[in-house]
Amino acid sequence: MCDALSDLTDFDVSTAPVILISNLLYLLFPLANVATFLTLQLRGCGLSQSTRIYLMSMSMADLLVLIFYVLVYRIILPRFQHVFYLYTFVCRLISIMIAAVIDCSVWLTVSFTFDRFVIICFQRFRRTYCSPKCAALIITIVYLLTYSRNLPYYFAILPHHEQNNMQFGCKTNPNIYTSPAWRAFYWLHTILTPLVPYVCVALLNLLTIRHVLVASQIRRGFRGSGGEVEDPEMQSRRRALMLLFVASASFISLWMATVGLFLFSRITNTYFYRDFNDTFAIVNECSRMLRVLNCSSSTCMYALTQARYREELRKAMKYCANTLSRLVAAVNRQESM
Repeated sequence: MCDALSDLTDFDVSTAPVILISNLLYLLFPLANVATFLTLQLRGCGLSQSTRIYLMSMSMADLLVLIFYVLVYRIILPRFQHVFYLYTFVCRLISIMIAAVIDCSVWLTVSFTFDRFVIICFQRFRRTYCSPKCAALIITIVYLLTYSRNLPYYFAILPHHEQNNMQFGCKTNPNIYTSPAWRAFYWLHTILTPLVPYVCVALLNLLTIRHVLVASQIRRGFRGSGGEVEDPEMQSRRRALMLLFVASASFISLWMATVGLFLFSRITNTYFYRDFNDTFAIVNECSRMLRVLNCSSSTCMYALTQARYREELRKAMKYCANTLSRLVAAVNRQESM
């Protein structure tokens, strides 16, 4: 079954070398997401308000991926199983959140890609669709739908025993491997994440690039001999296209292993592995690492394509470095007295 079902019942994954490497990589990104959120919130960086709303919501979704999938499941859970596995409700909540946070991050990427597509390709429609209110509404809908559709994972975990009407311990519901309803749910889950988003992002990219190329040729034809002069409209479209391309290229490349592994497992009927010496296990964990890497780093990568954001980030880093150096100097003076 999918990750949210196996993550709470598999063997100790924290000891595998590939997991240790991925955990170190994941730990580098929480500060990047927080810095992106604060910079966009406080400085704006010359972006439209709807774009800022999308990027800030995506940074928070990415941060939730790091908290629940990486910090809780990958790092804390294997070391404190007696605490997290004590109450069945906690296991069920974690199984829901593991799947929901990744789904939410993926579908916010799709929503942001569609927003860029509308801004570039539909000049009239963008005034109503690309407004802050519409962006906030779409983001709210994405959060509600992605978290709601993962609620069935609550019933994938059963208690080991009950005492005084309290459920203790965690074990996988055996019906998830044989029940047609669970199989249908798993297929639907996989189709909605990542197959449909993968196709949507690739298709929107192709349509946007095609539109920009056609529009560039038409505008150069109208401008005639003045074509050498910089065209502000085309500059704006190129900036939007660069932002879209970074977002989409990151998503497509880092989720490619997951999509390929899904197709391979269905063709060869390979679903389980015993330890991390198995090639399938190594590829599976690498695909997990890449997709979580996409979810945890994508917003920061998008923002880094903007010159104003890079400038504000440099200022913030200089300020932090100067503050730290003054603090160290003050401590040294205090010790020398």
